[in-house]
Amino acid sequence: MRKENTDHSAGSDGSALDRRLFLGMLGALGAGVGFSGTAGADEHEEESAPKPEEGWEDEANDRIGEHRVADLEVSVVDAGGDPLETEVGVEMLEHEFTFGTAIDAPRLTGDDEDSERYREHIPELFNGAVLENHHKWRFWEENQAGADTSWALDHSGADDLDAEANLSDVATEWILDQGLDVRGHAALWANRGVDAIPEDVLEALDEGDGEYVRERTHEHIQRIIEYYGEDMLHWDVVNEAIHEPEMIEVIDGEDVDPVEAPVLADWYRTATEAAPEGVALDVNDYNTLAGPYEETREQYERQIEFLNGADGVELGGAGMQSHFSEAETLTPGQIMEGLDRYAAHDVELRITEYDMADPEWDEEDKAEFFERFLKTVFSHPDVEDFLMWGFWDDEHWQGDAPLFYEDWEPKPTHEVYTDLVFEEWWTDESGTTDDGSDSFEAFLGEHELSVSFADGEFRTELSITDSDGESVEVVVADLDVRGTADDRQKGTIPVHVPSDEAFNPTALDPDTVRFGTPEAVNAGEGATPRSDEIAGDGRKGCLFHFDADESALEGGVAMLSGRTEDGRLVVGFDRY
Repeated sequence: MRKENTDHSAGSDGSALDRRLFLGMLGALGAGVGFSGTAGADEHEEESAPKPEEGWEDEANDRIGEHRVADLEVSVVDAGGDPLETEVGVEMLEHEFTFGTAIDAPRLTGDDEDSERYREHIPELFNGAVLENHHKWRFWEENQAGADTSWALDHSGADDLDAEANLSDVATEWILDQGLDVRGHAALWANRGVDAIPEDVLEALDEGDGEYVRERTHEHIQRIIEYYGEDMLHWDVVNEAIHEPEMIEVIDGEDVDPVEAPVLADWYRTATEAAPEGVALDVNDYNTLAGPYEETREQYERQIEFLNGADGVELGGAGMQSHFSEAETLTPGQIMEGLDRYAAHDVELRITEYDMADPEWDEEDKAEFFERFLKTVFSHPDVEDFLMWGFWDDEHWQGDAPLFYEDWEPKPTHEVYTDLVFEEWWTDESGTTDDGSDSFEAFLGEHELSVSFADGEFRTELSITDSDGESVEVVVADLDVRGTADDRQKGTIPVHVPSDEAFNPTALDPDTVRFGTPEAVNAGEGATPRSDEIAGDGRKGCLFHFDADESALEGGVAMLSGRTEDGRLVVGFDRY
């Protein structure tokens, strides 16, 4: 493991296995029983992995069909409202559900062959990410003085990247430039063993100076959340409050219950005031799903209830780290019971740090458990995110990541992951609108809709977000390109779109109208109307004027596309 990768879920001595044994003993001393049918931790470690319930996969697939899939109806009509027969296709571009990974910033910005492969695999395999270390308090503050960003300036594609930006910003900018969502991890974390606490705060903790710690923590929460603003999808505001309560205790006293401490609510109030609308504020902890740690689950529920009931706090989600050993595996029924338990508190659920670091656990058996786990969490309607804590052995806190060995050889889990995310749960359908419409089953997310005509193909991106079903209508309008640009027309191309019984072009939103070759329009290029007002009263149609140079007509076929205010898609072709 690289020295920079000091993270995160390791205990104060860097050993998660020691920490899990310790918590296992706590679980045995507590309620002693986890999810139904699961024994206490010590007994559980002596047993083989539990067998899945009969019929679990059919039940998971049924839930996936109910919550992650929409029936999409595509209809194609002419301007008179008569149905048209044509070929249509729906191909997925990105899941609505987050499939993400932790990323190491130093590795990301390296210039060696492994770093290049690391960068290639991230956008290929994931649509979300979290920085392993460089949004943590000490890492972030110490990098504010600037860092060498020459690699990022050459490779990120970000035009506005500051040459003096810190490593945290360089990595964040790169992730956003790839189109990935970013999770903020973590504003506060009181674990001394991972270098996440600034030196002055450590000194204050040693001296018992609660007021200084209070002032610095509130200042930092506000500063970092406001600094990144809408760039973050959600934040771990306080990480591992159950297991790392030192900051809480130095402020509120050693006898305080850390999951219901006054300062905990105060921190989340500060975060709520600082966070832009739409940025979720989360709790995050371990042993909240993996293994039979009933006492930890009870504490986590109380923490969620406490923050949900605190004035001025808007709690967004509950993160379950999900670091599994073979002894901590669960059946699909036990996983669902745990998820239901937290979902009852009206929070979004996130699997935040999944891995299976256990040298005694066979890789094929890991892949089998991974398939059950991922299918189960994807099937639960309140789970929004699944993030691995790294995907490659050479950049993993335990040297045992889910997808790749150190030499980049794919592990069995890699095949399971790609088969599920990009095959079984991926939309790629086509058909014919024989009677003017066709229906598809589409997984929720971003798609490309294509409709084929004699004069060309119409393509557009389509967001499918409602599992209750969605429909889209494509209106094929008549189009008359009136000449080409010359001096008399002052460099413009006039295009007439007539009205008909079922279609009035004045209903088009001018901001969505594009004109040019089919290739340009489908790529989101071409020309937009020279006026933001549609000329004509609609009875005889409308006349659009487009800049001739921007239209760049060539090849003999012109295309216009747009959307009406009620959401209908409009396309027209003309040979000129």
